[in-house]
Amino acid sequence: MISTLFKKIIQNKTVLGTLLFLLLGIFTRFAFIDNPKEVVFDEFHFFHFVSEYEEGEYFFDIHPPLGKLVLWANAQMYGLPEFIHENQENKLTKETLELEQKNLKKQVVLLEKNEKSAQKIQKLAELKTQYENNKSKIEYLSTHIGGLSSIGIGKEYSETLNITGIRSVPAFFGAALVALMFYFAYFLTSSYAISTLIGMLTLFSPAFLVQSQYVLMDSILMFFIVLGGLFSLKYYKNPSWKNWIIVISTSAIVISIKWTGATLIGLSGIIWLVIIFQSKISFGKWISQFFAFWIFVPAFYMGTFALHFALLPNSGEGDVFHTPEFRANLENTSENINNKIIPKTFFLNTKYHPPLVTTEPLDFFLQKKINPYFDPIISEPQDYQKNEYILNWENWLFYGKFIELNRQMGERSAAIRDEHPFASRPSDWIHGKKSIYLWNKEGSAENLREPKGVIPEFWNNYIGGNFTKPNNFQGRYVQQLHLFTNSTLWSILPYSTLFLILLLFIFKIIKYFQKNEILEKKFNNYYMSYQIFIIIMILMNIVPFLLVERPQFLYHAFEGVLFGILGLGMALNSLYLFSDYVSKKYISNILWGITMFVTILLIIFFIIELPLIYGFPFHDSMAHTMFQLF
Repeated sequence: MISTLFKKIIQNKTVLGTLLFLLLGIFTRFAFIDNPKEVVFDEFHFFHFVSEYEEGEYFFDIHPPLGKLVLWANAQMYGLPEFIHENQENKLTKETLELEQKNLKKQVVLLEKNEKSAQKIQKLAELKTQYENNKSKIEYLSTHIGGLSSIGIGKEYSETLNITGIRSVPAFFGAALVALMFYFAYFLTSSYAISTLIGMLTLFSPAFLVQSQYVLMDSILMFFIVLGGLFSLKYYKNPSWKNWIIVISTSAIVISIKWTGATLIGLSGIIWLVIIFQSKISFGKWISQFFAFWIFVPAFYMGTFALHFALLPNSGEGDVFHTPEFRANLENTSENINNKIIPKTFFLNTKYHPPLVTTEPLDFFLQKKINPYFDPIISEPQDYQKNEYILNWENWLFYGKFIELNRQMGERSAAIRDEHPFASRPSDWIHGKKSIYLWNKEGSAENLREPKGVIPEFWNNYIGGNFTKPNNFQGRYVQQLHLFTNSTLWSILPYSTLFLILLLFIFKIIKYFQKNEILEKKFNNYYMSYQIFIIIMILMNIVPFLLVERPQFLYHAFEGVLFGILGLGMALNSLYLFSDYVSKKYISNILWGITMFVTILLIIFFIIELPLIYGFPFHDSMAHTMFQLF
C-alpha cells in the first residue's frame, strides 16, 4: 500500500513538487531556529501575551486573540507552565531576600555604631558579605521574573523553556506557505516552470523566512490568507460545498488573527456575488451558503474572544484601556472590589487604589456612597445595594465585554501615532527600503563567541573571510538579525501588476470589438477571472495602507507581496499568447531558463546574507558589503 502511494506521488508532478517545496521550507525555516536563545524584536510582545494567558492576568492588544491563543497552546507543550511556576518562585525568593536585606542593613548599622571588638568586626564582615551576596541574587532575580515584560529584547530565555518547540508553529506555517505558493501558482498557470519559480521566490525570500522563525503570528496569517485565496478561486471554478467550507473556515481564522484578514472575506464576497450573477448554482444553494458563511464566521470569531476572556479572569495591565463596567468583571479591580464594603484606607499604597475615590480623610465607600453605614461588628449581614457597574454589567455578560473590547481595539489602532525608527510607508516597500533591525550583539571574540557550526564556519572561512578579513583582524564579531527584502523582486511586482491590468483591458477590448475564438481559447474565461481576482487581492492588501496615517512596517506588505508574486507568475504565463509564432515547447524552455537563472541568483544572494537571516556571528569587515546588497 505504501509503495503504491509512493508511486502515485512520484507520477503526480504537482504533488511531488508540493512535497519537495514543503521539505525545502522545513529545512530553511527550522535551520538555526534556536539561534538566538534570546528575545527577538516583537517576540517581546507576543511571548509576554502568552505568559499572561498562563498567569490569567488581563492584557490588551489591538489584534483579535486567535494567533496569540495558538502560540499559547503550543507553548504549553514546551515548558511554559514550568517557566511560570519558576517565575512565581523567583518572585517569592526575591521578596524574602529583600526582607532579609532590610534586617541585615539594620544589624550592620547597629554594629557600626557600637564599639567594635574583634568578634564584632568579624560579625560585621560576615553580614556585609551576606548583604552583597543577597544583592547580586536580587539583581539576577529582577531580570528573571515578571514574564518577559521585565526581560526585554535581547535578554536570554529561561532554560526551562524549549525555545525550539515554542518557535516551531510559526516555522511550520512558514514552511507550508512555500509549498502552498508552488501549488497555487500551478493552479493558476498550469506551468511547472512558473510554479517552480514562484516556489523559489517564496523559499529564498529573507523577509518571509525571518518572520516565520520567531514567536510571531504573521506566518500563520499569511498561510491561511493564501489558502483561502486558493480555495476561493477553486470555489469559483467549482462552487461545491467542500470548497465553500474551506473558504468559510479560512475566512474565520484570518479575521480572528488580524483584521487585515478581512481582505479574504472581501474576495469571498465578490466571488460569491459573481457566481449567482453567472447562474452557476441554484438560488437555494447560493442562499444556504450565504447563511452558512455569516453564521459560522461571526460565531468562530466570537468564540475566540470567549476563550480569551475565560483565560484572563484577573486584573492585569490591560485594565486601563477599559471602562469601569468592563473592569468590574475582572477579579481584584477596584470596581470589582467595590461590590464589598471595604475602608478606603485598605487601598493606601497599593496598586489597586481606585482612581475615583473621594478625598475625605476617611471614606469607607469606593465609588459612590451606596451603602451609608459601616459596622465592623455585626450579628448578621445587613442588606446592601450592589454598585451600579456590577448591576449594569450583569445584564451585558459576554456581549458587553466583546463589543467594548472590539471598539477599543479599533479606536486604539486608529489612534497610534508614535514614530518608530523602523516604520515605513508603501512607497518604501516598492523598493524594498526600511528593513527592520530585529536583534544585535557585538564584541570581540573573547566576550562574544566564535562562530560555531559547519555553516557559520564555512561562511566566515570561505565566503566572508577570504576576501574581506584584514591581516590585522583582532577577532571582532557581530551578530545581527534583519527583516529585509529582495529589493529587485519587490521593485518588479508593481510593474507586473500593471501589466496584468493592461493585459486584461486589451483582452476585453478585443473581445468587445471582435470576437476572437483563438484568443479566448488561449486565455479562457476562468484564467481571466483568476487574473481579476489576483489583482483585487493585491490592491485590497496594499491600498488600505495608503489611506491610513498610523506607523506601518515592512511586514504589513507581506500578504500583498505574496499575491503580487502570484501575479508575476501569471504575467510570465502570458508568453503563451505567442504560441502561434513559436512552439509551446520553446516558450516552456524560455520559462525554465528564466527560472534557473533567477534561482541561481537567489541562492547566491541567500548565501551571502546568511548571517543576517540566521543571526550567527560574522566579522564586522563584511558588514558593509552585506548591507550594500539590500
